[in-house]
Amino acid sequence: MASAQPGVHALKLQPPSVSQTLRNGSNFIKWDEVRNQICLYPLSKLETELLDLTLVKDVRTGRSSKTPKEAKLRELLDVGNLVGRLENRMVTVVTASDLVNVNQLNFIATQEEEAKVWCEEVFSLSSNLLSHNLNRDHSLLKAYVKLTLQPNAEGRIPVKNIVRLFSSDRKRVENALENCKLPYGRVITLNHSFYY
Repeated sequence: MASAQPGVHALKLQPPSVSQTLRNGSNFIKWDEVRNQICLYPLSKLETELLDLTLVKDVRTGRSSKTPKEAKLRELLDVGNLVGRLENRMVTVVTASDLVNVNQLNFIATQEEEAKVWCEEVFSLSSNLLSHNLNRDHSLLKAYVKLTLQPNAEGRIPVKNIVRLFSSDRKRVENALENCKLPYGRVITLNHSFYY
């Protein structure tokens, strides 16, 4: 009688690695049909918007992406020396913190290949199992990076950002800051380079 093999499959978990294409960055146009506005990216340092990749549920391009319904907005997005069909240059990033709160961010790339590469790479990063199950040290580093990427005009971290990031219980966070002998008032700011 042959011995039975257990039904366990080995899954090799690889830490997420950001490709050189994503590190170099690309220019996208962000559009919003509800507000009927178009934004050029990258934004200035003071207007940084952050999106946690663990909230990204899908990244779409081509027929699966969202295209503007309004003809005027489609015309605005399809100007200049952009290469390829409009729908193939569209990138839709679907985010959700739960099953009810689903959002879509819509971008347009200058070339079809650029949209395809970004979709594949961002989806690969967002679906990495290790990034969804970080250890304590990586979670704290992730929080630190989030805080340092959103400084105020003087380049300092507002305490209100720390409160918003770590807890809805403001008093608890302020007590923790006070116990660490850090400033803890709501309008106080911290110099981020000093504490790293």
